[in-house]
Amino acid sequence: MKSSPASATQVKTDDPAEESNIGTKKRRSLVGPQPVTPEQQEEAERIQQLNAQYGTDPTAIVGRVQLTSQFRNLPLSASSILTVARVDLPFQGNYLVRVAAPFLQSSVPGRTGTTNAHGFSDLGVTLGWRAYNTPEYAFFLGMSATFPTASETKVGLGKYSLGPVIATSRFLPKWESFLIGVLSHQVSVGGDSDRKSINVSNLSLRINTIWAEKWWSIAQAGWRLDWERSTRGSMNLEFEIGRNVVSKWGVFIRPGIGVFGQDLPGFGYRWSIQGGIRYVFMSF
Repeated sequence: MKSSPASATQVKTDDPAEESNIGTKKRRSLVGPQPVTPEQQEEAERIQQLNAQYGTDPTAIVGRVQLTSQFRNLPLSASSILTVARVDLPFQGNYLVRVAAPFLQSSVPGRTGTTNAHGFSDLGVTLGWRAYNTPEYAFFLGMSATFPTASETKVGLGKYSLGPVIATSRFLPKWESFLIGVLSHQVSVGGDSDRKSINVSNLSLRINTIWAEKWWSIAQAGWRLDWERSTRGSMNLEFEIGRNVVSKWGVFIRPGIGVFGQDLPGFGYRWSIQGGIRYVFMSF
């Protein structure tokens, strides 16, 4: 007597854990929440909490006071130093407001000598909401704006800009790390009509790994597409190593190298080195 099609394709096992693994493999996809075992979920929760505590997860709703400084080696022997003071304030559990105040120094050699410029650049403000959160997956939505607050023309864009920010964080069980993606888009919505309009898209993908509880590393690839400059693109690779030093304080260093589009203003570079310090506190 022949078996029916349903019974012929049925997979049976005496081990419940094996059945769970078979189901996990069948249902796994490339996007969205992923099925995990209880052991993997426990490990994901532990690492997620450490990422939040160290300030390395852009989907986490935590407070911070942070200071970073990045030296950029640019084409044609030019260079710049971008120093950013950043404050994140969480509220009502899943909401966050972020303020970033940059200070820019640039040096551009020319035929008549080197042109130097320095001063406060354009203030940035982001309002965000963590729309979904589990130990193994999180989703963050936000709206970011910049304001033409530069102290002199050469260190700012002279435009108001506005655009969405999306960030996701997904646990990678085999690597005991998190894969994090951040996508943003900014367009100018006013400002000096003589200055060039803003219309740029940014994407970054990174792998966050915690080492021995106190150390972390981030391997990141970043892309920018400038729709106003004939759809020109740029790509950078950066690697960060950081350590929690005292209680809620952490320090890190991040070297980077430009892959292509090294002369794209505001993003491209030949190589860079960044250092920073941050104080992280939990939501209130």
